[in-house]
Amino acid sequence: MKPLINTLYLCVILSVSHSSLALADKWHPEVKTIRVNNYEMSYVERGRGTPLILVHGTLSDYRTWLPLLNEFGENNRTIAVSLRHYYPEQWNGKGTDLSLQQHADDLAVLIQTLHIGPVILLGHSRGGAVALLMTRRHPELVQKLILADPTPLTTMWATHPDVQATVANRNTKLRKVMDYYQQGDMESGLHVFVNYIAGPTAWENTSAERRKELRSNGWTLISLLRDINTPFNCRDAGDISAPVLLITGEYSAPLYGYMHSSLQSCLKQSDIATISDAGHMMFHANPTAFVFEVEYFISPN
Repeated sequence: MKPLINTLYLCVILSVSHSSLALADKWHPEVKTIRVNNYEMSYVERGRGTPLILVHGTLSDYRTWLPLLNEFGENNRTIAVSLRHYYPEQWNGKGTDLSLQQHADDLAVLIQTLHIGPVILLGHSRGGAVALLMTRRHPELVQKLILADPTPLTTMWATHPDVQATVANRNTKLRKVMDYYQQGDMESGLHVFVNYIAGPTAWENTSAERRKELRSNGWTLISLLRDINTPFNCRDAGDISAPVLLITGEYSAPLYGYMHSSLQSCLKQSDIATISDAGHMMFHANPTAFVFEVEYFISPN
């Protein structure tokens, strides 16, 4: 069964639920906007109770969380955000304000403006790095932190040859993606990126509807080469006093394991949970187990 499950894991950013595909061309009826740092930030919310903020990863947006909103909304005021320049904004890649730190600053202002802190903060992949940066700078806004395969940051990684080889390979692929982008060929850039992340024929096997979803956030890939070098070290992680849950998939790529190990050795309070039969997009591959782990962690003691 492992090859099949690995195929599911390799679907990483492609596993968009059918319930959200129909929303690719229009805003969800529940979408709200709030002005943060001179930007109209979009979000969807459901339920009541202690606020739970969901932060998406690369090539994703609030739509990635829609299948889980009802479950999380049973006990929490659950808010799924779209970060600056992600769908539903139709961004053209212009400007210099796409960065992990900008997104962390925006998230902090959203929480402050809505007067909902301290919140429970859940970040997936690149959104996990955003959540880390925000919690480090604004500890008063976060009561519990959940990091699902957070994007690795080089200043947190070990110097082991396997780690360095992983970084080098990733950067080579990203530079090739950016070469296509600079030539005005986003389609080929997405092709390279998706096949690197999700397997050698992933783009070819992706439906037209799902490709449309990916294209809607296509320009946001331009920050990835910079993102990984965002300053954040073990001492920064050690400054986080909130309890942290690290979640990974049974078949998540090794680079996420490196990041989890580095964080766990630095954080004051941390636990780790592994979602079985799942990879990086664990909340799509095994949503029942993912919701259970999150709700167990955030439930009152």
